[in-house]
Amino acid sequence: MIDSGILLINDITGYGRVSTFAMLPVMAQYGLHPYVLPTALVSNTTDYGSCEILDTSEFMKSTIDKWKEFGFSFSNICTGFINSAEQLDIICNLIESQESPFVLVDPIMADAGSLYDGMYPGAVECNRKLASYADVIVPNLTEAELLADMYIGQSKLSDAEYLELARAVSDLGVDNVVISGCDSQDGRSFNLVYTKNEDLIKKIYFERIVDSFVGTGDVFSACLISELIVGCSLDIAVERAAEFVRKVILDNLGCSDRFDLHIEKSLRHISMDSKDYEDSI
Repeated sequence: MIDSGILLINDITGYGRVSTFAMLPVMAQYGLHPYVLPTALVSNTTDYGSCEILDTSEFMKSTIDKWKEFGFSFSNICTGFINSAEQLDIICNLIESQESPFVLVDPIMADAGSLYDGMYPGAVECNRKLASYADVIVPNLTEAELLADMYIGQSKLSDAEYLELARAVSDLGVDNVVISGCDSQDGRSFNLVYTKNEDLIKKIYFERIVDSFVGTGDVFSACLISELIVGCSLDIAVERAAEFVRKVILDNLGCSDRFDLHIEKSLRHISMDSKDYEDSI
């Protein structure tokens, strides 16, 4: 019997199917019961050029106090966007207050070689500290380079460099590292899996589709932690998460707004009977 409860710590975006709204349907499809601690209310995705952000740090603190009053606890925790250094302390204290929770950290802060617009000062250092609380960390390549402070801005590395990068991220205090969206020198795309006890990288190849949609990284993390919670190995969980993202993108080809990913129509690809995806494309 798995513990199906999971606390999702992430922002809530009003326009654009990203972050919390992208992740909840996926987790629910796996039979999990997600609870939400919002780090910010965001008007729209930053891809539109600007947005309004309401910091929810005070609400987070009062909510956690209320949860303590009721005796709520969480054995699975997934973190995403953090809006301030103050929130880092709030989240770390919350994790420390739980009894050995399983923690996945998605250090949402950068892509395509640079930090997202409007990121708070110290975002990189905060995510480095949060990494030490993680059982699994899931940066994209840019985020991994910033966390490790090496190869920053490089889009393709050699196998030796990828190994050095993964080791450096792991040295922040996390045993399992998944670096998403990597490219080989030969042009093939893969997600990198590194475990500290094996000290080697594994490449989980996937088909990179030209059309891109905002929110696919959130879907990947939601699927990954869900697979891990229901008992899948890390390698297979990464493979299945990437395959689900591929099918979500294929289901959304032709949509007029790439910032508004329609996820629900793709949930049919998740089969909890066999944990294999239906071949219905």
